[in-house]
Amino acid sequence: MPFKQQKTFRHFQVFAITITLFAAGGLTLLAMDSESKTSAKLLNEEATQATDEAGSAEEEFVPPTKAELRRKLNRIQYDVTQNAATEPAFRNAYWNNKKKGEYHCIVCDKPLFKSDTKFKSGTGWPSFFEPIEKDAVGYETDYKMFFPRTEVHCLRCKAHLGHVFDDGPAPTGKRYCMNSASMKFIEANSRKEK
Repeated sequence: MPFKQQKTFRHFQVFAITITLFAAGGLTLLAMDSESKTSAKLLNEEATQATDEAGSAEEEFVPPTKAELRRKLNRIQYDVTQNAATEPAFRNAYWNNKKKGEYHCIVCDKPLFKSDTKFKSGTGWPSFFEPIEKDAVGYETDYKMFFPRTEVHCLRCKAHLGHVFDDGPAPTGKRYCMNSASMKFIEANSRKEK
C-alpha cells in the first residue's frame, strides 16, 4: 500500500477506535450520571432534614452583594467561591495544615469541617471524611468535567467549596476535597468563646 493510503487508513483506524471508545464511555457516563444524581439527591435530603431538625436557632443570613464580596475576598477566593474555580494543588493554604481547629466558610463564617476529620489524601487539597454537621454543606451534581461529580457548597451562603468523592477513609468512605480559598482556619486555642 502506498504511504499516503497507509496514512489515511491509519487515521481511519484511530477515528474508528475513538468512536468505539466514546460510545462505550458514553454508556458508562450515563450510568455514572444517574448514580451521581442519586448520590447528590440523597446527600441534599440528609442536609435538608438536619436543617429542619435544627430549626431557626441560627440568625437569618443576609448574603453579601457581588461588590461586597469583591472587596472582601482576594481574586482566587472570589473565583473559587463564586465561579466554582479550582485553586492549584499543593499550592494552597491548608493542603498540609496539621493544626487543630475548625475550617469555616470564607464568605459567611459558617463552621464546615473539624481538623479531626481531615486526612492526607495525596491530592494537594485539604480533604475531610465528613462535614462538622450534616446541615453545614449542600450538594449539587456538577457536569464541568467529562463525568458528573458531586459539588459541595456552603449550605448557608452557597459558596462553592469543592467536591465529594466515594474514595475516602472509614467511617464514611467519603473524601470531601475542598479548596483552601473557600475556607478560613480557626485554630483551636485561638477560637473566640461563643
